[in-house]
Amino acid sequence: MQVRFKHLAAALTLSMATMAGGVSAADLALIISNGDYENLSDQRKISRNHDDLVEAFKDEGFEVIEGVNLTRQEMLALSKRADSISEAVSNFVILLSGNIVNDGQQTWVLPVDTAGDTLLDAAFGAPTLDTFLSMAGAKPGHASVFIGVSDVDPNRKSGLKSGLADTAIPQGVLLVSGQAGDIEELLTDDLLGSNRPMSVLLANPSHMDVAGYVSPDNGLTGPSTTTEAPAPGNWVDFVAEQTLWAVADKSNDPDDLEEYLRRFPNGIFAPAARARLDAAAPVAVASRPEEIEAALRLSRDERRIIQTNLTMLGYDTRGVDGILGRGSRSAIAAWQDSQRFDATGYLTDIQIARLRAQGDAERAVQEVADLRFWNATGVSGRKSDLELYLERYPVGVHADEARELLAVYEAEEETQRDSAAWSAAVAGGTANSYRAYLAEFPDGIYASVAKQRVEALDPAGSTDVNAAKAAEDRLNLNVATRLLIENRLKSAGFNPGRLDGVFDSSTRKAIEKYQKDHGLNKTGYIDAATVRALLLG
Repeated sequence: MQVRFKHLAAALTLSMATMAGGVSAADLALIISNGDYENLSDQRKISRNHDDLVEAFKDEGFEVIEGVNLTRQEMLALSKRADSISEAVSNFVILLSGNIVNDGQQTWVLPVDTAGDTLLDAAFGAPTLDTFLSMAGAKPGHASVFIGVSDVDPNRKSGLKSGLADTAIPQGVLLVSGQAGDIEELLTDDLLGSNRPMSVLLANPSHMDVAGYVSPDNGLTGPSTTTEAPAPGNWVDFVAEQTLWAVADKSNDPDDLEEYLRRFPNGIFAPAARARLDAAAPVAVASRPEEIEAALRLSRDERRIIQTNLTMLGYDTRGVDGILGRGSRSAIAAWQDSQRFDATGYLTDIQIARLRAQGDAERAVQEVADLRFWNATGVSGRKSDLELYLERYPVGVHADEARELLAVYEAEEETQRDSAAWSAAVAGGTANSYRAYLAEFPDGIYASVAKQRVEALDPAGSTDVNAAKAAEDRLNLNVATRLLIENRLKSAGFNPGRLDGVFDSSTRKAIEKYQKDHGLNKTGYIDAATVRALLLG
């Protein structure tokens, strides 16, 4: 038995990101290969191929949690580990290979320490496929489950059969099953790193069953080079698409073809459907530029790509919204003029292809510059270098990572400020010193203790005006914020006097009444707790 955690430091980082509510751009693979069983026939090829599968996923940038020839308890521990960090990753792939059995209703993944030759052995000694599908179901559109079934058939007297029973697949999850060797070949030779859409690669799988949902965002395939790839973030019911196309393909009826295109405009059979419709319809000659572009039937996502490429090349489209309005038309015309095309503001298919190639080339150049600058600054992990990187590349390749690291610094600094203010309050030892702490850190580490000490030292609740004023001054409220506070007071039914951004006696009375009614420190001066109550609700 082997249980290994690849890239442990990265896995721990993912786990910490999960606890902190952070987001990581990593992809995660849980790989379990059971081939050497204690009481059942072995399938040692599964064990031997395990390392090759792990390396294939690592080569595509996956963080891998894996184990080979695992007992039930070891499978549980490994699965818990993967489940605990799966929320923090972009994509989650589960690959289970070994003796997979079912009773016609339920499917079990047998660990190596189960007898497995009776229904009770499976029911009480092995995890169900539903358990792993449920884990994947937490990341709809970004989760795939691959099941590699061994060549060994269970004892016929057991009432069990090899393979999968019909199962309910969670929304947004892809399920692919077949012989273990076929699954390994599909992943290593076809899917991992391919730049072809996954829906195309799985269109006619031999000796395998494909069900559930196909997404371009699953992390298995690389960037698509075909214009028919689904837009990022979209995922479709694979079985539904196959079924609808089978109907349209057989009937060749325009209504059926158009229904397929309506449901799956970027589906794997969309080019064939459009070709059949074009062959059946009269050829339309587009004489004007706008008619030529309209004939291309650009989807909104395709228009967004056009705007993105124009922006990448320095042409301002005034937004990337998939709507080619006045700003986009001007940008298109300027680009056409630079390429010695007629500056019509409307595109042809040849122009779109050139624009895409130029955008990709410029994107590659910028990514190289981005990476070079990151290696010179942010990779050090120092706060000043991280801030410098974000100033240059606010949406760069490593922008999320930089912000996560800066958040750690900010949390540490906030804790230090909190502790310093508490030390000052303790040194003062008066109700007002503790009030000053609470005014600056109403939800601070020591807030509850500070409130207890204020109550003990000054039960009557007298107010130190100077401390309250000092706390307000530290907030550095500008005129716009003061106006907003006055407007919020008025909306809440407290008359602040003239709305001019100046806190006069009327404003102070309104603040004090608001604080009293809302259980805040009644000073007539603004503190952090009052700002939060007024501005954030």
